Amino acid sequence: MKLVKKLSTLALIGFLGLATTSCLNNDDNNDYSTFGFFPTTKIEVNQDSIMPVNQATNVHVTYQKTNSCQDFIQFSLLQGSTTFKHNIGVYGKQSSNTSCTEGIVQETKTLKFTPKEAGKYTLKFWIGNKEGSTTPKYDSIILDIKEK
Repeated sequence: MKLVKKLSTLALIGFLGLATTSCLNNDDNNDYSTFGFFPTTKIEVNQDSIMPVNQATNVHVTYQKTNSCQDFIQFSLLQGSTTFKHNIGVYGKQSSNTSCTEGIVQETKTLKFTPKEAGKYTLKFWIGNKEGSTTPKYDSIILDIKEK
């Protein structure tokens, strides 16, 4: 019984030691990032380059950054998306770096849109919220995807 009690105590001490130790060596680093969406300013698709089902159509999306510490992460589907209507946001991060330079910058990334069935797809890109509200505003484009 004493052996079990000693092993339990050692296991508890080991667990507490692991639980209170960090594997990172930057615990005193004040750098952090916040995440959010960049407003879309322009959507472009060459109508001649719209591909059929199961092939990628390139959608060129221009969005706005307000300083040099903002970075693109990915395109994200937003609430309210359905099979033929996609609400899309340009997801990014803001680093807390103090050497950021302020200024509006337009940046363009390519969304590779690959639908699984034929039909008319509405791609709605977040451009901001309505003034004084949390209701989103969108700019949209319609792609007519053919079977083959």
